[in-house]
Amino acid sequence: MNIFNDNKFFLRNAFILYIGLYRWALFIVIGNFFYHTAYAKIPLLVSNTAGLYGRMDIGGALFFLPNSNFSAGSYTIHPSGQTTKHKNVFYGELYMAPHLIGSWITPWGFRAFGTLSAVGSGTFGQGDAEVISQTPGTPHAITLEEANIGAEIPLSEDKITQKLSVEGGRQRFIIDDGFLVGKGTYSAGALGAWWYAPRFAFAGPGRISFEDRFLRSDIFILENNSNNDATFDYDQPKTKFEGFDISWFQTDAKNGETYEDRKAYITLSYIHVRQADHSAHYNYSIRANRQGMHVLSLSWGGSVFASDLWAPSKDFTFFGNVVAEENAKGHNGYEGTEAYGFYAEPGFTFSDILWEPHLFYRYTHLGGAKNQEGSVKRNYDPFFLFNGSRSNYGGYWPGEIVGMYLAPLSNIAIHQIDLTATPPWHLLHNQDKLTFGLHFYSLSLIHPGGLGFAAESPKHISDEIDLSAEYVFDPSFSGALTGGIASSGSAASRLVNSSLPQGVKPIHISHYSGIIEMFFYKSF
Repeated sequence: MNIFNDNKFFLRNAFILYIGLYRWALFIVIGNFFYHTAYAKIPLLVSNTAGLYGRMDIGGALFFLPNSNFSAGSYTIHPSGQTTKHKNVFYGELYMAPHLIGSWITPWGFRAFGTLSAVGSGTFGQGDAEVISQTPGTPHAITLEEANIGAEIPLSEDKITQKLSVEGGRQRFIIDDGFLVGKGTYSAGALGAWWYAPRFAFAGPGRISFEDRFLRSDIFILENNSNNDATFDYDQPKTKFEGFDISWFQTDAKNGETYEDRKAYITLSYIHVRQADHSAHYNYSIRANRQGMHVLSLSWGGSVFASDLWAPSKDFTFFGNVVAEENAKGHNGYEGTEAYGFYAEPGFTFSDILWEPHLFYRYTHLGGAKNQEGSVKRNYDPFFLFNGSRSNYGGYWPGEIVGMYLAPLSNIAIHQIDLTATPPWHLLHNQDKLTFGLHFYSLSLIHPGGLGFAAESPKHISDEIDLSAEYVFDPSFSGALTGGIASSGSAASRLVNSSLPQGVKPIHISHYSGIIEMFFYKSF
């Protein structure tokens, strides 16, 4: 079928888009009117020592994936057991997240704080483009996100240099850029918004944090918010864990003296999984055998080579993370776990060139086993992986087509090259920013046998190139437009056919898949 000449295809999806946008736009307009009426973009209640504030986050995205999954398409499984295939996938997502934030400077010299937030999200159109769609049937839901209280206690005379924070309840928690820990709630199934993934919060008792000029540390006891009933059994195991992280960091005096302003850091992290769901649902999966696991991580990043002796050294960046997973106990068909994953990312900014292009190469290795059902689990578990906080594109997901919808995040090697450039002109005011990006990914299996394929099977999955244009009006308003194409490798056919619904006959895949996507974000 030539999708560019198929009028029925475009008319059908244009109608779906119209209905979806109308329905969700009405939802946003009504919610936004109520929010502005109640909060009026200003603090709600304020005194000399206390304040109650409101915020609303809104985001949306549209996707068109011609020849999805190399013509295998995306399948909707109906309650009757029948399946519907969408070769060319069109879908969209929207979410709203209202927040209430309180703060009180107590008479005892410390600050008390708390946050209460919710997320309303949904998917319209045909659902996400995984081989078996995780968001079919226009799902939508409203769920609790953050619900926490805490205290920030100054430990130095300036009340900034050293501080101790205690926070309990549902909260966001991220270690560095989220390669190991960053996302405690999964959005899929009946929750909708699978790609945008607006939920982050962990539950559990909470954490204690210490910070001074060069050191930051957390001690945490948390758990993820797993809900397989809501996510149609696609969620990861319910996991209760404790641990610590400790970071040494350098700051840029021009930008500030806090951890968020760091220009370089080294972080050591440790996690012990106290309890995890090890039911048969997770047998021989990459999420298997978590209970009792010990996880050790060393991460680093920033301008670690900066030197006063050589001016260009400030333009070098080097990011990375090494994670080791060990478990002497056995569940889900395994007697134990010995797995590892890492990435290394050298980069350079050409600061003396117009548009100041930044180029980096990242090699990511998410370890795998030679035999999926061996006695020791060696397939890497990505745990609470977040796509990264440094950029919208070029994060840890290996591409907008194959890495997002098809490739596993275990037993895989990824070569990635990213080039971004920011022109020295502005579109609407003198503080906005437009960034162009070129993103290349090459994906290969490490051990095909670790995913249940024959050991001698081909390894190369795909090559992909994406082009992006990101516009930031200000920190509260941004958007992007992206297009890309992926070519299938010799291992893609096995990977696709192993993902098909039961009863669907194996197919011959094509050589290419494509994507056009755009998103926006606005905070009031």
